[in-house]
Amino acid sequence: MARRTIVLGLILGLLAAANAVPFDFYYLILMWPGAYCEDSDNGCCVPKYGYPAEDFFVKSLQTFDLSINKPIVRCRNGKPFEANKLDKIENSINHYWSNLKCPPTDGVNTWKSAWNSYGVCSGLEQLDYFKAALNLRKQADILGALAEQDIKPDYKLYSTEKIRRAVEQKLGVAPGLQCRDGPFGQKQLYQVYLCVDTDARTFIKCPKLPATLSCPASVVFHPFYTWMLNSTAASGAGAAFESKLLLLTETMLK
Repeated sequence: MARRTIVLGLILGLLAAANAVPFDFYYLILMWPGAYCEDSDNGCCVPKYGYPAEDFFVKSLQTFDLSINKPIVRCRNGKPFEANKLDKIENSINHYWSNLKCPPTDGVNTWKSAWNSYGVCSGLEQLDYFKAALNLRKQADILGALAEQDIKPDYKLYSTEKIRRAVEQKLGVAPGLQCRDGPFGQKQLYQVYLCVDTDARTFIKCPKLPATLSCPASVVFHPFYTWMLNSTAASGAGAAFESKLLLLTETMLK
């Protein structure tokens, strides 16, 4: 019986490898929810499964092909997404791969989209793909790396180069940074791009970063606390949600 189990495991592993499409590296994209919520027209809501962590979230783990200069998506012959396969990592994925959109969601469509877009191209089993992304997020510990250099989400302006150096000092590789519109015409830190080897475990120097990444010399690091999220359930498809973000004054940016 044990022998049969081993043989079956080997067969499944070979099938997964056969379905994999060659790619050069992963982009691990981590999102700061404070920036997302501040710039969202509808504010942010507590997901149906409960409060997320006050930390950087996984946005995606993308398979990238340098020969075509873009992510590989929606590979053929990929296994269909099965939500129950994520039960073993339910707590981690709810906390660190959250969808804060309003009206509230259960996150399943977010994870399904990630799997169908990139996971099926990775050659990993579904659970292993999501575990890899969450483990890399934990290993990167961007919030901790920034805090070590006294960079905190407190509305202040911080040097973009100092942010880059803080991450590089911890991980040994420089990140790509993406900013978006913030308060009073300032830009704010939104996403951090890290490159990962095809083993889905090792951070590497980025062979290439998206040309669309853009941040000015100084950016706002907007606070994020779970009490800022709207916890009122929508009464209908067109229900409006009131933002609970603090009203910012220009003096906070100095």
